[in-house]
Amino acid sequence: MEKKRILVVDDEESFTRVVRVNLEAVYNVRVENNGGSVCAVVQEFHPDLILLDVMMPDMDGCEVARKLKELVGSKNIPIVFITALVAKSKSADNKTSVNDYPCLAKPVSLEELTACIEENLRKAV
Repeated sequence: MEKKRILVVDDEESFTRVVRVNLEAVYNVRVENNGGSVCAVVQEFHPDLILLDVMMPDMDGCEVARKLKELVGSKNIPIVFITALVAKSKSADNKTSVNDYPCLAKPVSLEELTACIEENLRKAV
């Protein structure tokens, strides 16, 4: 079975490197550190899910998500924001959202990240 493709978008290269190393045993992972390049990368890589930082210097994650939803072929790709802008929830499900997208608070554990990826991939089917 072919590995699901995950695109990780964050301007912090050290963060994307750690995420890639931790996920690549299970997923086909590609990283992008420039928000302005995401649409082109999506058209080439065809990810099954996008992990997207909110705060980036060139184009913020909300703008990237809006552009992706307008792009033919990418409007149904699940997007999960990963950001330091939200605090970890004290609720049992630890779920929060930004602009109606699921959101994980940084720092995020590998267990939280993989559970969120799997949940959102299941919903997308």
